[in-house]
Amino acid sequence: MRGGHVVIAVTGAVDWATADALRATALREIAAGAGRLVLDFSFMSFWDSSGIGAVAAAYRSATHIGASVALAGLSPTLEKRYRLTGMDRVVPLHRDVCAALAP
Repeated sequence: MRGGHVVIAVTGAVDWATADALRATALREIAAGAGRLVLDFSFMSFWDSSGIGAVAAAYRSATHIGASVALAGLSPTLEKRYRLTGMDRVVPLHRDVCAALAP
């Protein structure tokens, strides 16, 4: 699928034990030709710097080939943590997947 939209739904916690799986999945989808990758965090309960690092790795890989990455559905607490890192100025955050996929 060259240039298509891909949504990865993330559940539970993204931390040192699970961030590598998220990173690998995101990088695999980007390498397969996703033009826009949306990480749906609607059902994510926790993340730490490892999870944010996985997002950063996906962003770097995507921009290298002209693709994009967006986040959707962070809870207010996790959104605050994300905004504190400044990453929201690099990888946009949307209230839900529909908003992230809108042109």
